[in-house]
This record gives sequence, structure tokens and C-alpha cells, in this order.
Amino acid sequence: MPIRILNNQGDWLVQVQRGGKRRTQRGTGGMKKAREAEEELLAEMTAHAKRRKAAAILGVEVDDEHAQVAPPPPMPTLRSYFETRWIEHARVVQNPTTRLKSEFPFKYLMYHAADHRLDELLEPAAINALIEAMKKRGPISFASNKDGTSRKIAAQELSNCTINKCLQRLRALLYLAYTEKVVATPPKIDILPEDDSEAVVAMSEPEYQQLLAACEDFRGVAPLLPEVAEFTAETGLRRGEIFTLTFRSVDLARSCIRVEMQRKVRMVNGRPWKPKNSKWREIPLSVRARAIVEQRRVEGPSGPDDFVFPNPGGAPYVRMDHAPECAGKGFFPDAVEAAGLKGTTSFHGLRHLFAVRLLTRGVAITVVSELLGHSDINLTVKRYGRFASDAKVKWEAMKVLDDV
Repeated sequence: MPIRILNNQGDWLVQVQRGGKRRTQRGTGGMKKAREAEEELLAEMTAHAKRRKAAAILGVEVDDEHAQVAPPPPMPTLRSYFETRWIEHARVVQNPTTRLKSEFPFKYLMYHAADHRLDELLEPAAINALIEAMKKRGPISFASNKDGTSRKIAAQELSNCTINKCLQRLRALLYLAYTEKVVATPPKIDILPEDDSEAVVAMSEPEYQQLLAACEDFRGVAPLLPEVAEFTAETGLRRGEIFTLTFRSVDLARSCIRVEMQRKVRMVNGRPWKPKNSKWREIPLSVRARAIVEQRRVEGPSGPDDFVFPNPGGAPYVRMDHAPECAGKGFFPDAVEAAGLKGTTSFHGLRHLFAVRLLTRGVAITVVSELLGHSDINLTVKRYGRFASDAKVKWEAMKVLDDV
């Protein structure tokens, strides 16, 4: 019993238990006093349990003797947490290219919200205010000319795509703070809708031939650049996939390559390299793609863990003076410019060409989606649906007007 009367003089004993803890109190004055003491003990133990829960979230100690929580450390600002914790964390878990891509989004965040506390940035109102401020201020140039003046910016307004990159970096930083119990709740930041009205336009076949000819002119400084460009257009591989491809993943008996985990030759953040979305797939080789692989097997080392397209810098078109960081300008943009295609295509444009070639020749869009390694066929339809065989019905439909 929680209350026990000990004798006729009104002495009593109260015992209360909560969450594995027990408190005992003795007194006198009869049942009324005993019940009051019981209520006080229950209130104290309930309050103490709440303090312990709050302390666990904040990562501080509780003084059980006095039932008080040690004062929590001050809440860091975005700038202080970025400088003292995030930079070191990113250096360990991200590769140089990823960190380079995060540089400008974080500069925008520091410009607009450096002095905000992390717990303030968990509030939807603060995120909305940040987005509005970025929209009103517009693009910012963080680079300077030789005379110290800021470089002129061509863009007139800040796109939702740029803002979303900032919000994604902020969300990652706040989630780190949450996992390390700096803030009590995880971030909930919704990204803005992006304009997808601009359609994918693949290069034409004559433009593709111009590009291959330009790549050939750079063979002296980038020996495998022509083969890389042509193999990409024949397989649709992403940049990271083609430069991670090893002979272990080449199956000439079945005339295909496998996009799969590479355990020995490519480590990312201390882990084996994995395909995007961790999606394993096989890609059959065309006649030209197979010829390139066979040529590479004859010309260079072709052990199971040797790269099909090797280069000390990690990619055959990366300039050697940037090779240690693998994040500098490569030779492929120069080849694009030499071909007269600057501003109209990129290395990813070879992947677009692969998809459009297949679709315009009648390959089902579901098959193309699988070959591209898309996580969702809706992405394939959104980008390339107008090239699919179903889309040709529109052209056939208009022919009925010729019969009028």
C-alpha cells in the first residue's frame, strides 16, 4: 500500500514509485496529512521524470540529489555550428566534388541567416522568411575582379533551383544537429517547385559528329577523350558510372556491362562505390561500344579491378593540374566549345542522345528507363516522353486533316 498508518497516534508511512524510482516519507497527522504528502511526492517525481527526459534530449546531466537539470549549453548560431562542426563533418563524409558544389549554397545561407540560432531555423516562419529574403535580394556575386569589385551577374533573379540547393544544405546541417542532440526536433523543410517547362533537347547527329571530331583534336592531352564520349553515347552511362567501370563488370560473353558496386577500386567516404539509387543494372553493348571495350582490353591493363578508362586524376578528361582534387575544369568543355556547341550541350547531353536515339527508333520507354537506371519511370516520361512511340500518334492523328 502507498499509505500505511503505523499506530494509533496517527504516524504514517508513504511510498510512491514511478519509472523504477521509489520515494518514501514518514510523518504524523493522520490520513489527511499522509494523502497530502503522497500527492507532493507524486508531483515531484513526475516533474523529475520530465526533467530527465529533457536532459536526455539535450545531452546534459541531471543532479538526482537536488532533482535539477544542469544548465544547457547556449544554442549555437548557423555560422558557429557550420564553422565548428559541419566543415569537419563534411570533410570526413563527403568527397571533394560534393563539398565544392556546397560552397555557394552555404555562402547564400551565411549571407541571409548566419546569426540565426539553430532552433530558430526549425520554425516554418523562419524558413519562409529566409526564402522571401533570398527572392527579394536576388543573385549575389561572391567572386571579385582583380580590382576588388564584385563580378557582374547575368541572372536577374534567384531561381527556385538555387534556393532549393540552399534549403537542402540547411536541412542536412540541421539534421546533423538533431542526431547529435544539439536541437530537440528534426528539421522539416519543404523545397520549392522547380520550373521543368524547358524540354530536354538532345544534340543532332551532325552535332554529335562535330563533337567527336573536336574530341579527337584533344587526344594529345586527353588520350581517351574520344572513346569516353562515344562510349557514353552508346551506353547512356552517367559520368560517375563510366569512370568507375572496371573490367570485372564487362561481360563480353553476353556482350554487356554491369553497373554495380565496385569494392576495390573506388571508395567514396570510406565505403565501396555504389550506383546512383543503389540500382544495379545490365546494359547490352552495341557493336561500336563492344569494339571500344575490346580495344581498351588490348591497349591497357585489363585485370578485373583495372579501370576500362583509366586516368591518374580519375577521369580521362580532367586536367592533370586539377587531378589531386578531381574537381577542376576538364577538357570536355573545351571540346564542346571547339565544336561550336558551347551552351547547347554538356557531358550529360551524351546520355540524352542515347535515350533519344533509342526512343525515336521504337524502343519502349520502359526499357529505356531501365537502361538509364532511373528510379522512377515518371522521370523518364517527363524528360523523354515526347520522343516515345506513343507520342508519334499525334503526328499520325494530324494526317486525317489531309483527307478533308
